[in-house]
Amino acid sequence: MELKQVHKVLDRFFEGNATQQEEQVLYDYFSGHKIDDSLLVYRPYFLAITQDRNMQFSGNFVPDKKSKFISFRTFAIAVSTVIAVFIVQQFIKPTPLTQEELVFQEFKANMYLVSAHLNKGKKGVAYMDTFNQTTNRYIKND
Repeated sequence: MELKQVHKVLDRFFEGNATQQEEQVLYDYFSGHKIDDSLLVYRPYFLAITQDRNMQFSGNFVPDKKSKFISFRTFAIAVSTVIAVFIVQQFIKPTPLTQEELVFQEFKANMYLVSAHLNKGKKGVAYMDTFNQTTNRYIKND
């Protein structure tokens, strides 16, 4: 096989466009003894593929006979778990809050409200500050 043809087939092979016959030609070329020096880097790759293709399984293969369906026991456990969770959620009521906890929650809500108003006021003061600085530039206080 000519070197130009080998390069073309190699390019098609690595792009995934080579036919099976072209691939076989490459395997035969790289398993031979007369290989161009520029293509020697590809030789171990093709030899490894050829060797892997020739491997055969010599043991006994016995597939597992597992059912694709969920067993009744697994289904029963899943259903009973869902029912148990549902029952627990229905009958266990949250403990009512004590007087101190209610007062604390109300206090916390009021503090958030005060904080929001203070932040709003702080922004207003910043605007007033810039207004005072600009007016002091134009008005002379003697």
